[in-house]
This record gives sequence, structure tokens and C-alpha cells, in this order.
Amino acid sequence: MSNGPVPTRLILLSDLPSHSHGEKVRFLGCVSRYDPKTGTLCLEHEYPASTAEARVTAAVDVNLLLETLKCTDTQVGEWVNVMGYVQGPELEKGGKKSKGVGRQGGKAANEGTVVKVQAVMLWSAGGVKVWEYEKALEMRKEVEVVAK
Repeated sequence: MSNGPVPTRLILLSDLPSHSHGEKVRFLGCVSRYDPKTGTLCLEHEYPASTAEARVTAAVDVNLLLETLKCTDTQVGEWVNVMGYVQGPELEKGGKKSKGVGRQGGKAANEGTVVKVQAVMLWSAGGVKVWEYEKALEMRKEVEVVAK
């Protein structure tokens, strides 16, 4: 039995909906908007190419990181790495699921699926070559499938 931290799974942002509440993940995304009132950073990475209905957006709660965030980390178009925990669907008063959030089918108008993530680390991807990152993760996924 290990007493160490939960391991992080390196994934593509588009794979977020297949991960469970509380699972620790790491992914790359491009900032599409930032809401300073809620501390929510919306990230996208249109890979593989998808329709609007199949698009996945990560709604990343960065409130725990406000003291260490750089202003460039929240600029639209900036590529950032995120390590955090997949969050379950948010509940409205009365116990109903809130639309537009959550792991299973949360949809927002013209946004496809929105998955909430509680960030514990966030850093700039710098000059990452996105196509090389995509290729490396696809190769890794193939190896994991073969190993199972």
C-alpha cells in the first residue's frame, strides 16, 4: 500500500470527459477566455479535429493558484499545462444538475462538452510544438492499449 500522492495521468484535453470525478490529470490547452470574478480559465485544444458538438472545453478553477498565476497565463491564445482533479457535476439548489458543467454530457451553448477541473498547478507551455505533443500522446495511447 502506497502512502504517496495519487499519480497524474497525462491526457489530451479531448479525453477529459472519459475521466472520473476526483481523477488527477495533466493536459495542455489554449486559453479561450478567463473570468476573473469566478477564477475560471476556459481552455480548448481542438484535437482531434471535431465538430462544435464534439468540442471539449476545460473549465479550470484556478482560485487556488491566484497568488502564483502570471498575467500571461490567462491571456487568450496562451498555451498552458494544467495539473488538477476532474470535478463532478455541479449541483443547483434542490439537487438538480447544473447545465454547462460536469463530466457526463455537460453542455454550454455552442461549446460542446464542458468539463470542470480544479487546478493544483498551472504553467506556461512556452514554445511547445503542439503537433509533436499530439503525436507523442497518440503514440502513448497506442502503447497503453497494446499493454492492456
